Amino acid sequence: MILPLVTTAGIQDKLGKVLIAGFFAGITIAALVLLQMLGARLYNRLTESGRKAPLIFGAIALSLGIAGLLLGSFLHGSMALLVGLTAGFLVWASLGEIGEQLGYVSTLSRSAVPLFLCFFALWLIGFLFRGIPIALTMGLGYPVCIWGLQLVRVRVLAKWGPSSLAATILALACSAVAGGGLALGMAGSTPLTGIVGGVVFAMAGWSTVEIIWEKGMARKPWHR
Repeated sequence: MILPLVTTAGIQDKLGKVLIAGFFAGITIAALVLLQMLGARLYNRLTESGRKAPLIFGAIALSLGIAGLLLGSFLHGSMALLVGLTAGFLVWASLGEIGEQLGYVSTLSRSAVPLFLCFFALWLIGFLFRGIPIALTMGLGYPVCIWGLQLVRVRVLAKWGPSSLAATILALACSAVAGGGLALGMAGSTPLTGIVGGVVFAMAGWSTVEIIWEKGMARKPWHR
C-alpha cells in the first residue's frame, strides 16, 4: 500500500515542477515577443523624427544592455538569467537590428559569416571557465545565437527564395529546434531550464514565423 502512494506522490511532484518550468518558459516567450514588438514600434516612430533619433535609441539600448550584463554578474539564479537575457536582447537590438536598419552592418556581406564564427567560438570557449557569471554567458549567448539564425535565414531566402524547398526545410528545422528546446526546458523541471527553453523556442519560432511571412509575401502582387 505504501509503494503506490509514494509513486503517485512522486509523479505529482514531478508534474508540479514541470508546470512551474512551463510557466517560466511561457513568461519568457511572452516577454521576448512583447519586447520585440514594442521595440519595433518605437523604432518606427523614431525614424520619422530623423536619422539621429534611431542612433540615440541604439546608444541608449547598448548602454542599458552593458549595464544589465554588469548588474547580472552580481545576481544569482533565475534573476541573473532574466537580467542577462534582457541585457542580451538590448545589445542585439542595438548592434544587430538597429545597425542593420541604418546600413552599418549587413548579413549578406562576405565578412558576416567569418565574424560570426569567431564570436561563436569565443562564446563556446567561455563554457570552459566556471567563474563566468550565468548572466554574462546568457547575455552574450542571446545575440550570438539570434545572429546565427538570422544569417542562415537571410542567406537561404536570398539565394533560393522564400518559396523554395530549402526555405521550407529551414522552417521545419527551426520549428523542430523550437519545439525541442521548449520540451527539454520543461523536462528539466526548474525555472532556469524553463527560461532557457522559452528563449530557444522564441528565437527559433520567430525565425520560422519570418520564413512563413516571407513565403506569404512572395505570393502577393505587391511583392513582385
